[in-house]
Amino acid sequence: MRKPFAVLTLGVLPALACGGSTPEPTPAAPAASTAAPAAPAAPAAPAAGASTITGKVSFEGTLPAPEKVKTSADPKCQAMHPQGLDKKVVDGKDGGLANAFVWLKSGVSGSYPAPAAPVVLNQEGCEYHPHIITAQTGQAITIKNDDDTLHNIHPKPTTNKEFNIGQPRKGMEASRSFDKQEVMIPVGCDVHPWMRSYISVVDHPFFAVTKEDGTFEIKNVPPGDYEVEVIHEKLKNQVQKVSVKANTPAKADFAFKG
Repeated sequence: MRKPFAVLTLGVLPALACGGSTPEPTPAAPAASTAAPAAPAAPAAPAAGASTITGKVSFEGTLPAPEKVKTSADPKCQAMHPQGLDKKVVDGKDGGLANAFVWLKSGVSGSYPAPAAPVVLNQEGCEYHPHIITAQTGQAITIKNDDDTLHNIHPKPTTNKEFNIGQPRKGMEASRSFDKQEVMIPVGCDVHPWMRSYISVVDHPFFAVTKEDGTFEIKNVPPGDYEVEVIHEKLKNQVQKVSVKANTPAKADFAFKG
């Protein structure tokens, strides 16, 4: 009797949702909703003389106060967060800016096969984890629901194909991938409008997401001249040129002002 219940639940999702297309049907069992893509080729070895770009993305000024989000629309989310959720869009510590996407915007040459291991986006505690996920073009993205309540994953890309997957039960998983490069694709849950995340898909492996203190590291970068870009969901993008010499670490620091 579990399968008919799942179909009934998905059928009422448009009434619960704040908008967006009707979610794709999902299987009753906690398995991938589509077959995983064929295993990509083994990643290429680092180029001769490859080095690392490190840096820190700083935030100068006072961090904005967190926004208090009410979760009473879903009793199960409210039970997990009886005092509500603190939404921190601009966040960090020790003068650093967390959750900024950093990548080599230009200067990269050659072909880089996607890793065989998937990237995971989890729905837990009525929030997405992590806030920003990064993947290579064609790399599998595993979407999980660890909550005993209805969630849906609804990315809204501009160059890739949009999808919307409903996951009404705990333990459900699905697998998707993007075949075109596109950074900072917004992701939302139409059932819980406070849930937000971003997916960045890149043709190469030279990218990172800043830690809580704003630091980042991009490994195995071949010698060359690059444009390094940092993107934050609420702040203006910044770009700087970085020259990587053979076997010599390079630096790229950025500063945002509040």
